[in-house]
Amino acid sequence: MLSIAFYNLENFFDTYDDPNTLDDDFTPKGIMHWIKKRYFNKANKIGKTIGRIGYKETGSAPAIVGLAEVENKRVLNDLTHTRALKKYHYRYIHFESKDLRGMDVALLYRPSVFEVLDTAVYPVELYNDRGEIYQSRDILYCKGKLCGEFVHLFINHWPSRREGELESEQKRKLAAMRLSEQLSYVKYEENSPKIILMGDFNTHPDDLHIRNEILSMGFISPAMHFLKKNKGTTVHRSQWLMFDQILFSDNFFQNRNTCHYKDFKIYKPGFLSVWKGKLKGFPFRTYQGLQYQNGYSDHFPVYALLEKDF
Repeated sequence: MLSIAFYNLENFFDTYDDPNTLDDDFTPKGIMHWIKKRYFNKANKIGKTIGRIGYKETGSAPAIVGLAEVENKRVLNDLTHTRALKKYHYRYIHFESKDLRGMDVALLYRPSVFEVLDTAVYPVELYNDRGEIYQSRDILYCKGKLCGEFVHLFINHWPSRREGELESEQKRKLAAMRLSEQLSYVKYEENSPKIILMGDFNTHPDDLHIRNEILSMGFISPAMHFLKKNKGTTVHRSQWLMFDQILFSDNFFQNRNTCHYKDFKIYKPGFLSVWKGKLKGFPFRTYQGLQYQNGYSDHFPVYALLEKDF
């Protein structure tokens, strides 16, 4: 048995000012006072978390980990060399996107378990209030071999609801359509491909666009189970949101002699949660507004267990 995971790292910036992105707040002179001590502390905390995801069930760290809100290769290099992760020899896949804040998605993988065969990125073009085109976070694609089988991975971070749920709905629809286009291509090129989608979709598993563009193509979202129980991975105005998901093509549920789905969980041990006060039980964040909290992220990670019967 092995685990795969997804984790939104909440503003995992380095401490250097990139003149091409809006990262000024997360620098030593910025409003967040993002100094090296805080940066490396967060890297070590994230490393510890990733190293423990699925360990109880598998005795090891995840085979692959999709990530959101990473700034660049530097932060990924520092993360993979933390004390908790160094022994797993993680490698990473990352492409710089044209996101205004410099926030990208990435993939960590253990080469002893997952063999990378092909990678690509697919830009998500959006429109501002003036009708001008700009790009959101890219969709990251990777084809590889897991449990000796070909698997296609798509890592997502769809547009947020910062400007309002209805106001931003069209942007998530465009992201869903972009993903659907690439899924159609994979299905055209390969007979019954095994596909895994993961990411922070900034919407629930029963969202109209996920149903119409993704689930209708033969995908299953185990996160639906948590939505029905009013549980989630992040919180807004004291309401749980099930935005972080891992979806599988339906052939992961059909043949137990191949790599197949076993379980899906939210990883939320005590150290990832606020332990007192009115926010007790919520994700233990790095910042609450402008106030440094010395936490981890505003999202809980999610993970799935896969196994293959021989």
